[in-house]
Amino acid sequence: MILSRAKDHFLMCVMTMFTLLSLPCLSLAGGFALYEYGARANAMGGAVIAEGTDASTVAYNPAAMTQLKGNQVMAGATVIVPVGNVKAGAQPEATTVTNYFFPPHAFYVHQASDKAWFGIGVFSRFGVGTQYSDNWPGRYKVYNADLATYSINPNLAFKLTDDLSFAFGVEALVSSADLRKKIDIGGTEYDMRMKVDGIGFGYNLALHYTFNPLWSAGLTYHSTQRHTDNGRASYSPEHAVLQNAPMSLSLTLPASYTLGVAYKPTDKWKFEVDAIYTQWQDYEKLTYSYTKYPGTGTPRDVDSDKNWRNVWRLQFGGEYKATDWLALRAGFVWDQDPIRDATADYMLPSSDRKIYSTGFGITQGPVTYDFSVMYLVNNDRSIDSTPNVAGASQISDSRAYMGSFSVGYKF
Repeated sequence: MILSRAKDHFLMCVMTMFTLLSLPCLSLAGGFALYEYGARANAMGGAVIAEGTDASTVAYNPAAMTQLKGNQVMAGATVIVPVGNVKAGAQPEATTVTNYFFPPHAFYVHQASDKAWFGIGVFSRFGVGTQYSDNWPGRYKVYNADLATYSINPNLAFKLTDDLSFAFGVEALVSSADLRKKIDIGGTEYDMRMKVDGIGFGYNLALHYTFNPLWSAGLTYHSTQRHTDNGRASYSPEHAVLQNAPMSLSLTLPASYTLGVAYKPTDKWKFEVDAIYTQWQDYEKLTYSYTKYPGTGTPRDVDSDKNWRNVWRLQFGGEYKATDWLALRAGFVWDQDPIRDATADYMLPSSDRKIYSTGFGITQGPVTYDFSVMYLVNNDRSIDSTPNVAGASQISDSRAYMGSFSVGYKF
């Protein structure tokens, strides 16, 4: 009976996972990185690197799987509602179109022995979702940008000693992009759409160490990934110099390093602080490879220089076990923006940001229900005229509202 219930819960998680994979996601961290892998972690500002409490540790620190007993599954999603204003040159201010995005997550962890664990996760590590009206002043640069990625990440973890654990994993990152802008020819506007998809591969390494019952630490590394997504450039309507044809989009996703330290002064209280260093210098450029470049109809590669800077993200979180069945949580994030003014563009109108989070968890036997809400606020930003923006531009009142839910089952 127990095995039957476990199988049913696992199949429900898998079905939920693949349903959610059809939904778009967007960026809320520095650059276009995402960290919303579970509702419990979201409520604590993502500060869960140094402890293993639920199956989402596959994404945050797979070495901490050695802190879990038996088998666990989890699935859920985060709903994100971004809002912001962008002023392009002397033109009227434009507000981004309100959309709802749903980065999903699903995990399974299996304890194979006293020394070995296996875990697999499906979650979103990168994404962009920016949309303006199709007649806004910056439409000749972009009016819609959707970049979605989904990582399929199996991991093995081992206890090297009673206190030290090590994990390694491989990552298949499925990506897709849908970019749209306007082209003006002789006073007539044409719609250009670039739609591509592909898959890239990388790896991750992780450590977890327990100093004593009060203190623990975790360290993770994600490798760089080179991606080339293939698809088509299409135009509406077509024109003699605007012909539908195959194209590709190439970029390098950055490496990242995360260190976390957790402190548990009592059985009821937990606190953690994390630091994430993302090597955005890896993202040097975005290369558009056309088989029929618009305007000439001949093959051509076009580089959009990025030259982003490496940045830090600091995460603070706490949890209070109010009762045997109720846990209360809160967190705070300070996140640097990697985009230099010289290469800023409308695809990702962002700046340094702060995130405030809270939430709670309910435990009913082997089942857990976690909920969180988050509020993100970007600093206002002014950008001088560059090749990527239409005159001096301002970003203001940029923010996002988020809510997440996860359900887990232990067996």
